[in-house]
Amino acid sequence: MAIISTIEVEIAINTPFEIKPKTEALKALAKLDLDVLQKLSELSKSPNAISQLKNNFGMIKGFLI
Repeated sequence: MAIISTIEVEIAINTPFEIKPKTEALKALAKLDLDVLQKLSELSKSPNAISQLKNNFGMIKGFLI
């Protein structure tokens, strides 16, 4: 049985229109298992990984999906 915990997270936004998509993205990430979430967290600390994701998302998505 899963334990449900509620947390409060501060997010930075550039426009008010970013609140809903960021909230939905964070909710989707929260559903991932711990191993995957930790790996994504590790990648998020790498400027190179972020750059590759931004510049090559279509190719990455096409390769994996």
